[in-house]
Amino acid sequence: MRLPRSLSCLVLAFGLAFPSTAHASAPAPLGGGSVLQTGVSFRCTAGFAAVSGKTGYLIASSACGRPGDTVRSAGRVVGVVLGAQSPPTGAIVIRVTNTTDWRLVGSIPPTDSRVTITGSVEAPVGASVCRYGATTGWHCGIIQAKNVSITFPEGTLTGLTRTSVCAEPGDNGGPFVSGTQAQGVLVGGSGNCSSGGTTFFLPVNRVLSAYGLTILTGP
Repeated sequence: MRLPRSLSCLVLAFGLAFPSTAHASAPAPLGGGSVLQTGVSFRCTAGFAAVSGKTGYLIASSACGRPGDTVRSAGRVVGVVLGAQSPPTGAIVIRVTNTTDWRLVGSIPPTDSRVTITGSVEAPVGASVCRYGATTGWHCGIIQAKNVSITFPEGTLTGLTRTSVCAEPGDNGGPFVSGTQAQGVLVGGSGNCSSGGTTFFLPVNRVLSAYGLTILTGP
């Protein structure tokens, strides 16, 4: 399946305002739904928090950074993007190195905690699914198909899930949940949240398995 041209805008265009860069006296919550930055004006949304032993990680779309990139949120360093999988999956994993300013949480979004993650059981086709993005907040729809392949300018991604949930620039990388179960991270789509659209996510269990990580549950 060849992706509509409008996907390029969703994958490559990100425009969000930063929250205050003032340092708090205690580490601030960080996790799914946090705004990430890997350049002067390049912004996207974190998918989920995960752990391996005592080390914390964030899972996001590969549009959020490249291996070796330093990732920031609210002007503060979060961590570094690990080496990418080959062939590419559409996701990246960020090792959180700054535990002075940040503490990982298993709730989405971190500062509101509307959804507390309890696991990552995969929902079936036809199930309700909701997405959080830093641009448009929460939007819901249904899972329409699985194991979908779509072609980006950079190559073809396989094993994606298609949904009826809308998205807009800046939402990319954000989390999909079904109830309190983590489902995947947004890697692209077409349309918008005014007229409706289609989105695709990479199942999070695929990323967890590839990197040997465990989803961080809340609170």
